[in-house]
Amino acid sequence: NDDRAPLFNQPHASIPAPPYFVEGKQYRLKRMRIMSSPTPPPPRQRRINTRTLIFCGTFAVFSCWSFALFSLLSSFPSPPEPPSALHDAPSSNQNQPLSSGAVVGSSSSSNNNNDSNNNGIDDGETVKTNDRHRHLRSTEEPAHHLNQSAPVTSFTYPLHAKSGTHHAYLYIGTPPQRQTLIVDTGSRLTAFPCQPHCPKCGKHASKPFLLNASTSHEIVSCDKCRLNEVDFPIEEYFLGGGLGSPSGDEPGLRGAAEKRALFPNSCVNARCGLDQKYTEGSSWKAFEVQDKVWMGLDSADVSLDEHNKYGAPFTFGCQTIETGLFTSQYADGIMGLAMYTHTLMGTWLKHGTLSHTSFSLCMNQKGGHISLGGTSLTYDPPSEQKLPTNAPRHLAPMMYTPFAKDHVWYYVVRVTSISVGKYVVPERFLEFVNDHKGTIVDSGTTDTFISHKVAAPIISYWKKITGRKYNNRSQQYTYEQFTQLPIITFELDGGIKWEINPESYMEPVDSIHLGEGPSRQWDGKRGFISRVYVDEPQGVVLGSNAMMDKEIHFDVANRRLGVAKATCVY
Repeated sequence: NDDRAPLFNQPHASIPAPPYFVEGKQYRLKRMRIMSSPTPPPPRQRRINTRTLIFCGTFAVFSCWSFALFSLLSSFPSPPEPPSALHDAPSSNQNQPLSSGAVVGSSSSSNNNNDSNNNGIDDGETVKTNDRHRHLRSTEEPAHHLNQSAPVTSFTYPLHAKSGTHHAYLYIGTPPQRQTLIVDTGSRLTAFPCQPHCPKCGKHASKPFLLNASTSHEIVSCDKCRLNEVDFPIEEYFLGGGLGSPSGDEPGLRGAAEKRALFPNSCVNARCGLDQKYTEGSSWKAFEVQDKVWMGLDSADVSLDEHNKYGAPFTFGCQTIETGLFTSQYADGIMGLAMYTHTLMGTWLKHGTLSHTSFSLCMNQKGGHISLGGTSLTYDPPSEQKLPTNAPRHLAPMMYTPFAKDHVWYYVVRVTSISVGKYVVPERFLEFVNDHKGTIVDSGTTDTFISHKVAAPIISYWKKITGRKYNNRSQQYTYEQFTQLPIITFELDGGIKWEINPESYMEPVDSIHLGEGPSRQWDGKRGFISRVYVDEPQGVVLGSNAMMDKEIHFDVANRRLGVAKATCVY
């Protein structure tokens, strides 16, 4: 954009002045350079000769005949499109469909359809009858790395689900101490309370981490701060349309001073200070510490052995203050898994433990697993399957989509289609999920959030299918009514159909079944709340409820995201 100026550099006289942040809006001072010059002389009279007139007349006649011929040819109907052109037949080296049970078109409408469309949504454009609904599908051949198979790793560790989030064990220090941390692909930092430096921190899942009890810890000196480093000029983060996800480094921050606080360049009490604020109001402060870290298993003895074998020095935040939800949450802290300069995967790669900068998450209602350096599951065609049906495995081949944004540390994908059941959101709404921060995949956010600018068609289709008004309040459903709720599908570049089932986005209200999902048939009615919100200011956040029953491969090395339906048991 030619009108954009650097945020922190004084501009040259010919460049617009930098923006000023006032109440969340940018105001830019315009500079104009006025050049004085003497009054120009009157134009010289020119004679138009006969040769010029003949040339102009000939050109005019030729233009008229060309326009008439083009209009005549355009009036003829184009030949019918061959059937094979309506569907993309994947070649042997392209991504295959995510599953054979993908949402397909239907010529019949729901019994609860309204006679007229709400909000001007056109039924004729939205019913899935063929693959024309893939509005933004790329016509270019996919990059070579999208076709590469995922590396298979044996470094797989359990995830545990509680209080709406998924946690992993991290062992830190010498001797190792266990901390229970939220796996958060929307945050760049790993942090948890350290004692005796956080006397007012709340009680959490694990015993407090005693910093002085670790003989291998090192408080990072102010001349060696690591968590303020970036791979490119810091201003490019700010111009990129956001600084992370709602669960991580808040994109809604306003003002250069607040944004720069994410990258401290001064000391706080002779230590490298960190200060994080979150969209829902929580915050924490910390200082940088380096110590040996490695993932943990349910068995403490095996975890200690692995820590001694694979542990590597890593810089994290020792929290001194926590506010809001951080004081009462179950987890001790956060395990940042975003694409930052200093990451756990990058640290273990440099240490020689991992051979690939990637990881995968496979989550279900009760837990799941995290795999370091690749994926842990594979797909076997039904004719070759030898594992029990409930064994951990892929239920369909893994497909890949490229990361949609550069110079951001969160995982952004490009949406080519959105559907609610058989109804497809019109193409004109897709810009609202791909612009600004875009559509991010964030395991640290419990629910899924969609731009409010896409709310109208989603609400309209929900009512057509269910006969109910869409909201995020408790509603009563019989088992039969529940089974009629629609699948919400996001199609991504590369042909991935990211399906969110009602079992994932509908949360049961009754405490007996809370967290278990509607896995069994019930008598009478049960209360459920939809945890897909259509009030996001911009873009989409695919939270952990959208990630259920899929293995998702965060392939940082190849800048791609893999998705496969899976049985996520550990």
